[in-house]
Amino acid sequence: MSSNTANLPAYSEKHPSNDTPAPSAQTAASRILGTTQTCSIRDFQVDYLTIVPDSPTSYHLSSTIDPTPVYRIELAGDGAKTGNIQIFPASDPSLPAVAAARLSANPKNKSEPAATICTSMPHLPDAQWRPLTRKSMLSSDSYSTSIPIVTVPGRAPAPHQFSWRTGVLSEPFYQLLWDQPLPLVPSVHYVPDQRGSEYRFATMTRKTAAGGENLIEMRRGGGLDFELSVVLELLVILHFKKIQLM
Repeated sequence: MSSNTANLPAYSEKHPSNDTPAPSAQTAASRILGTTQTCSIRDFQVDYLTIVPDSPTSYHLSSTIDPTPVYRIELAGDGAKTGNIQIFPASDPSLPAVAAARLSANPKNKSEPAATICTSMPHLPDAQWRPLTRKSMLSSDSYSTSIPIVTVPGRAPAPHQFSWRTGVLSEPFYQLLWDQPLPLVPSVHYVPDQRGSEYRFATMTRKTAAGGENLIEMRRGGGLDFELSVVLELLVILHFKKIQLM
């Protein structure tokens, strides 16, 4: 028996009295990180958001557990400089758009993206815009996109390839799928045609005449760039499908 072990107090089932000094935070913590909380896309946790129309050209975005608007969404005309679809903070109407999408003037031109997306200060002249590419099929439309996403908590977002699954057979559902192997998963386990729910990073179901609501289920932990991109790209897809949210 080591000297360290010999100095430990005897085991006891009794609970410590109020007079017993509290242990240090390091010894009392049940986790290495103590009270620090992390959330990763690998945890498969999700958030639920609703898109509520305020007018034919204006929506607001809120949580399903709190109707207070978080963001305001404006559908602007073709002459809008910042973008045809713009997202603003709902708390202050004087603030500029935090994200925007520019629609292609000629969407049938396959050499051009259907839209470009910006999720960081789109009003600035040096803003970075990312393409959303449309691929038409017989029964569906597929959209390819590269979205910045946080793959490890606390690290900077990095672009990753995704694809949107839409079409007649999936209406009124729209799904965003992660392309290529998931982080920290061997590539040998990746089969594109057999991707399960772990590859689904966002789903939207829209309100129809039969009922329901405009509900977004989104993978938690991906970061704000990822979340704003999901909302913008959904609205772009609905635009090209000529669907107005109810």
